[in-house]
Amino acid sequence: MIMQLKSEKIYIGEIPVYVVHPIREEKGPVIFYHGWSSNALAQMSRAALLAVNGYTVYLPEALHHGERDPLEDYYVVEDYPVFWNTIFNNIEEYNSLYEFITAKEKMAPFIMGHSMGGMTVLGIACKYPDKVRGVVSFNGSGDWGLTHLFIQARFGVNVGRNWVLEDVVDARSPVNNLEHLADIPILMTNGESDISIDPRAQAHFYENLMQVNHTSKRITYPLLGHFVTTNMMDDAISWMDEVSARK
Repeated sequence: MIMQLKSEKIYIGEIPVYVVHPIREEKGPVIFYHGWSSNALAQMSRAALLAVNGYTVYLPEALHHGERDPLEDYYVVEDYPVFWNTIFNNIEEYNSLYEFITAKEKMAPFIMGHSMGGMTVLGIACKYPDKVRGVVSFNGSGDWGLTHLFIQARFGVNVGRNWVLEDVVDARSPVNNLEHLADIPILMTNGESDISIDPRAQAHFYENLMQVNHTSKRITYPLLGHFVTTNMMDDAISWMDEVSARK
């Protein structure tokens, strides 16, 4: 399927980006953010599925992944702050991607991501609410404070209450910036058995989001762990098509 699609690697500033183009129908751009310890190239099968359905897909490489100064081990306690700083860096770099993509595609992109990427896209929407067409968060979280606690429990991290990023994570958490998300189409999907990014954090975020954004949607998948399945991708594509039809 990928061989039938045109793909290329470009650089937007210092950001390596893989681009997968649709064969015929043009439904507009999608930016897909990969997860922690993964890389952009590993998302090509997901990009191909989106492209077959008419979307032009951009896969940016996150800092400290792929060719951007990757870590030797992504699961050591000392590198835990890098996880959050990578999310913050993704958010800061979004405007450069947006300017390049909108100049080329003539419309704002859907933003989509898995795990760390699923957290990134909700953070981007908070900072740039007028620069996104819609948001899809796979196995992510919009309650970063709660996720911070769950991650510590899951991976045996204990950074203490005086952790240097505590206030930053809390201040930038989407659940504490709901006013910026009121008018943005948002889809969240979570595996109910996910032990990496505990879905209870996303459930709590969704409950709060619904107070200001009644069109947001959340789908959960019984017995599913920390994975993006074909069903998830199909649900996301159908949802994006519905959002596009409404606008």
